[in-house]
Amino acid sequence: MGLSLRRIKSTDGERFIVLVDEDGMPLFYPALYVTVHLRGRSLAVNTIQSALNALKALYAWRNYYSIDVEQRFSRGELLLSHEIHSLRDFMQRPLAGEDGGNVVSISRRVETVSKGNQYARMSVIADYLGFLADQNLPSSTSSRDVVGRMVSQIKSNRPKTSNKSNVSREDKYLDDSVLDRLEITLRPGADNNPVREYAVQVRNALMFSILRITGLRRGELLNLKVEDIDFGTNTMKVVRRPDSKGDARAYQPVAKTRERVIPLIPELADQIYSYVLSHRNKVPGAKKHGYLFVTHKSGSSQGLPLSNAGFGKFVGQLKHILEGYSGIHAHSLRHHWNYSFSKTCEIQGVTPEREEKIRSYLMGWSETSGTAATYNRRRIREQANKAVLELQSKHFSNAKNGATE
Repeated sequence: MGLSLRRIKSTDGERFIVLVDEDGMPLFYPALYVTVHLRGRSLAVNTIQSALNALKALYAWRNYYSIDVEQRFSRGELLLSHEIHSLRDFMQRPLAGEDGGNVVSISRRVETVSKGNQYARMSVIADYLGFLADQNLPSSTSSRDVVGRMVSQIKSNRPKTSNKSNVSREDKYLDDSVLDRLEITLRPGADNNPVREYAVQVRNALMFSILRITGLRRGELLNLKVEDIDFGTNTMKVVRRPDSKGDARAYQPVAKTRERVIPLIPELADQIYSYVLSHRNKVPGAKKHGYLFVTHKSGSSQGLPLSNAGFGKFVGQLKHILEGYSGIHAHSLRHHWNYSFSKTCEIQGVTPEREEKIRSYLMGWSETSGTAATYNRRRIREQANKAVLELQSKHFSNAKNGATE
């Protein structure tokens, strides 16, 4: 049974994502689960997509071992221990087409998914099978305790994961020399610019500048509208627009963080104004919506808001400029902004407490989330290293002076 994910946009702009079979028909219980358990919690479409990818893996396991869980539950039979163990092992396998493609067959490669991926799959599957058991167990045998034990056993088979990433956030910044090189190459008219059309060169250079200077997320950048830029006060609003009617993109980019207003230097505001007036407004269809960045290439998508795929192509060009350098992506620019912000606060003598509050606002985080504190670590570590080296230098200097006396 080949399964795939399908995104749907309703007439009122609301986005849905469903798990469908090879005939394009939604699977009943996954659709019910999404409606009752996921959409009811106001989860983002991308979060629901990740959950449905986990269910794709579950149904691949179901087919591989010929275990009809719905039928089993309807007979009052829950999963046995050895079946849960096989489920655990199966969730280590990479699933072809997990990005929402049309293939659901299990890859025969020996590679396994990360522990974090397996953990996330098992978490969703445990919740879903608990839901499915509640829906199908006969009323005479329905028991929260019995279902709860099965769910707990599935969760207990999740891999142990570390809270610490192999590369911590504070280490994910880029050297200014790397970003300067990209900026020079992306300048409109540059001989080695990877794009030929001048208007697209202007657009790409502007996107890079905004990401570097403001630290916006990719979704926030693609969600920007012309009306969000106040050219009188040189400010930019980051606005949440979930399920926007005017956005034709099925994969709608959204702002994940809080709304906020970011000040812009006049030079950046002038660049935005010039792009809108001289290039964007001349693209057929661009004036039908307010989104700042549009597709310039001729075709059915001309004038439409720039898609995630279009932005991905832009990021691919950045990697090509740096000869396959894998560390460049939208979020690495956000990490770099945070590192640069820490350095600026240090120079200006801003207290750590004040720095966290300012950073939380500019990044759109809650002050109580603790996210801002993670970006202070590199600066603290550098200060600690500097202090230790000074102490060591002082020790050897004193020892040397003592030896010569």
